[in-house]
Amino acid sequence: MAEGTGRTLSTNEKKKFDFGSWIIIYISAALFIFLSLTRSNFFNFNNIHSILYGVSFNFFAAIGFTLLIIMGELDMSVGSLFGFGGAMMGYFVFTYRLPVGAAMVLAMLLALAIGLCAGFLVVQFRLNSMMVTIGVMMAVKGFNWMMVNKFGGRQLPSEARNFVSVDFLSIRWSIWLMLVIAIIMEILLNKSWHFKQLYYIGHNMDTTILYGLKAGRVKILCFGLSAAVSAFGGCLMTARLARPDVTVGANLEISIITAAVIGGASIFGGRGSIVRSMLGVFFIFLLQNGMTAYNIDSYIQQIVVGTILVAAIYLDLRFNRKKG
Repeated sequence: MAEGTGRTLSTNEKKKFDFGSWIIIYISAALFIFLSLTRSNFFNFNNIHSILYGVSFNFFAAIGFTLLIIMGELDMSVGSLFGFGGAMMGYFVFTYRLPVGAAMVLAMLLALAIGLCAGFLVVQFRLNSMMVTIGVMMAVKGFNWMMVNKFGGRQLPSEARNFVSVDFLSIRWSIWLMLVIAIIMEILLNKSWHFKQLYYIGHNMDTTILYGLKAGRVKILCFGLSAAVSAFGGCLMTARLARPDVTVGANLEISIITAAVIGGASIFGGRGSIVRSMLGVFFIFLLQNGMTAYNIDSYIQQIVVGTILVAAIYLDLRFNRKKG
């Protein structure tokens, strides 16, 4: 059977599908081994922990994005909403002296409202999700600039900074949370009917009518979820930086779509995995860490990531053509 879609695959198709689904593990392992053998300061606890720490923040932007791409939708606003979370957390802390927990919840609720509105526009008016969320991205990004400029580089109070660096068994709590959420979500996508319907929606909208699925409602909820969890990740990143910053979430949407696609998701819908998206984010961080270790310019790093995205989409296109 296909991943959650209920469609039977041929023997040849299944081989290609399995390779495409798990190739992220092979290339990540190969890159990890290469860097371990060639850079003496790479394979140590502090460096690996630092990579996973960064991955744990961006992972939250990948959760909702992956659910949406499974349904054949794209959320290009995850980066700006990531920054929105940090900006609004700072606003509530600076302006109303709220504790960091309350500030984060309010920031996530506002992001949730934005995501639900975007999802409503996509579903109700049958608009292209990529174009709608690009519009949201530009509007929210402008708002973030306005908010951050008001703060004038002010640092968050210590209680709003220190919580993010709490360890459990010598490992940051956000890393543990990432692993737990990834495992739970993967189990739900494979075992729960409510989550399996995402694959039905993405693979063939006709099946949603056959099974009486509320595809529109599910999509709207997933757009809201994507916005809220992205804002949560932005709050964590802002706390790590100690102050709201306009660079939080910059170009994150490109990294997330790259991570999802090389993790086996399809921009045409019907395929995707939370765990493999997490591994895709890890691969991007690993690649950037390695290029930095080799003193490769940041602009060249962007070219490399962009090239990987184009290659991944090309392979995805070829796979779907052959499948069709």
